Amino acid sequence: MKRVRRLLSCVRYREVMILQGAPVMGGLLAMGEPTAFKGATGSVFLLANFCLVAHMWSFNDWADRHADGQDARKATHTFTRKGVSPSSILSLSLCLMLAGLTLFALLGSTTFAIAVGITVLGFIYSLPGLHAKSIVVLSSLVHLVGGFLHFLLGYSLFAPIDADAMQIATIFALVFTAGHGVQEIQDHDADRRAKVWTNAVVFGKRAVFGATLAAFLAVYGSLSLLTATGVIPPQLGPICLVLGVLHLFLASRVLQAGLSFERVQRYRAGYRTLFAVLGLSLGVCVFASRDTTNSSPDESRYRVQGVDKGQILAERVAR
Repeated sequence: MKRVRRLLSCVRYREVMILQGAPVMGGLLAMGEPTAFKGATGSVFLLANFCLVAHMWSFNDWADRHADGQDARKATHTFTRKGVSPSSILSLSLCLMLAGLTLFALLGSTTFAIAVGITVLGFIYSLPGLHAKSIVVLSSLVHLVGGFLHFLLGYSLFAPIDADAMQIATIFALVFTAGHGVQEIQDHDADRRAKVWTNAVVFGKRAVFGATLAAFLAVYGSLSLLTATGVIPPQLGPICLVLGVLHLFLASRVLQAGLSFERVQRYRAGYRTLFAVLGLSLGVCVFASRDTTNSSPDESRYRVQGVDKGQILAERVAR
């Protein structure tokens, strides 16, 4: 039992929980009127996605064990310092992957196919020999596609993927890609010493910071545009504006102070808080805007900005 606890302590629970945001938002937007059946389905989904994301992080830790061991900031937190062998962490990662995909297989063919796609991207990013993490531009493309799929993973649980879903998924793809760029800036010095050719190492920290800031601002602007076109509730528009200004303030401060590891780390914590507020606000606005009238027990309906979207959940899960 002690060995199992030690092994489970290697899971990066904080990072795993942060990556639940995009699929959860997708599920909320597609779910319609809550029912007990949807709640049970959502619970299975959350467990499946937790396993899948925990697999991705633990596999990444296994693949980067040598580089992390040489990084003074990461060495004390590696799984080897906890007395866990590389073979054990790899076994844990693969077991989490199998558990996650098995649960996703119960939730419909589309959701399962997207989960498989996300798993493949994780291997492309981390697997020694492929290791897209160290390939300039490709590492960002993996996150761009991954962010897109993470949102659709949750959306596909309750509704067919439509044009609205694709638009919102693109916004989450930008968030993933920009966030990955900021992490590269944070890890720039260690990656350069380890000869990991990230975008920040090749193009420089300030250039990548400018690109990530442009992407983040595009997220706030795109969400505001979607409120005007009726894809998401209009109440979110002013919130996006305020959060965008706050994000710009945080970015200007860290840029003026210098892009050191500690300052970029605080910047990441700051904008993650902003996006947590944004996600919570989106969820509240969706439920507040939902028209639950004329909904039968067999249907999942919500009305966002006057657009009625109805689905029969039982058929979706049966497929």
